[in-house]
Amino acid sequence: MIYTGYYAKIKKYEQNGLITVGISGKIPDGFNGKRYQKLAPKYYWWHEWRDNKLSNEWFKERYNETVLNTLDAVSIAQELKSFGENIVLLCYETPEKFCHRHLVAEWLNASLNLNVCEFEIKSQPDLFCF
Repeated sequence: MIYTGYYAKIKKYEQNGLITVGISGKIPDGFNGKRYQKLAPKYYWWHEWRDNKLSNEWFKERYNETVLNTLDAVSIAQELKSFGENIVLLCYETPEKFCHRHLVAEWLNASLNLNVCEFEIKSQPDLFCF
């Protein structure tokens, strides 16, 4: 299963048996999980989006155009699954904030009819999907 999550919860994901996979351009110091750069936003326009406070729609258009539309979803899913059976794709934003990992989840779900969900940690693991 492929999940999404954020770096601040790495220890909890690992305690739940998930393999952590960073999909951001930059990773936190000390991160020892796997990295998968093919899904990272392009730094030059990510920086422009953040610094100029451009719309999320602007980001989504750039991300789709320069990242997702250049990739084959079947190949990406196979490569991600090569990391292990249960992985969590990580970046920085908390679940309620706009984030490229949500765009990845939507893309995988729409392209491959997968069920990529955000892994929520409570007293018992819970999921919400995109």
